Amino acid sequence: MDALRRKMTTGLDLEAGQDEVRRGDELQVRVTVSRPEQLGDVELGLVCTELYDVESASGGDDGGTSRSTSTAVAHELWQPVPGVEGTHGVRLHIPSSAPFSYEGLCLSYRWEVVARGRRAGKLDARATRRIQVIA
Repeated sequence: MDALRRKMTTGLDLEAGQDEVRRGDELQVRVTVSRPEQLGDVELGLVCTELYDVESASGGDDGGTSRSTSTAVAHELWQPVPGVEGTHGVRLHIPSSAPFSYEGLCLSYRWEVVARGRRAGKLDARATRRIQVIA
């Protein structure tokens, strides 16, 4: 689904001022809208996704288990961006109590800055940029 969404996203670009930011600090982001008529309402979001392993019985006679990865939103904040042609600067505040970026074997936290165009009855146009949030 994400590959299809990226393919359909035209007219929306995203640049983060830095790739690494501390909890409690601000991140400067630039959103460029070049085809506003194709995007609908434009929003900028700061999203932290928690990825965690879930263990379940495999259903066999051997009593074995299997593991799969599930996801949950650990932090999400969206704000509107002017849906007019041009480059718009936005500051995003990283909450000081939010989790920091972490890639573990059973638990991970991934941060992204996401620009999206909300189109009624269609997939949202999305431009994303991964960032590292440090302690």
